[in-house]
Amino acid sequence: MKTLKSIVWAVAMTTALIATARADVTLNSVRILAKDAEALGKFYEQAFGLKETNRLAIQDGVELFLNFGATAEAARANSSPQIVIMQSAEGVGDDMAMHVIFTVTDAPAIARAVAEAGGTIDRQPAPYGDSGMMIGFVIDPEGNHIELIQPAAR
Repeated sequence: MKTLKSIVWAVAMTTALIATARADVTLNSVRILAKDAEALGKFYEQAFGLKETNRLAIQDGVELFLNFGATAEAARANSSPQIVIMQSAEGVGDDMAMHVIFTVTDAPAIARAVAEAGGTIDRQPAPYGDSGMMIGFVIDPEGNHIELIQPAAR
């Protein structure tokens, strides 16, 4: 029952946030850190199918912009928020609450793809209570945490 209460609370909070959202504010991107942005960009392409859409030269190396699309051109045309990999001499921090969250259609298959691409499965995808959702956690080769959410079948 506690899980159901948590889900009801989360839905209520999300609904409240949507109701009060400003029409002039949207999510642009999510930035993660890497000591080797080039290598991590290849990992995200192999594990998740992301394609590079842009790159910038920065003090510590490069900043890569990635998005979903069958080709780089399709990814550039995709208006969805991007993943930005910023090269940093320090690499990833220790705050595990800060992480990327992907909605997926087959969480176990994506977790295997992450492992095959050089990442780590932190927590195998498993049912989330009786919600019908499946949630798992993986870690990219640089140590960035990624949550995989597979929505309930409709």
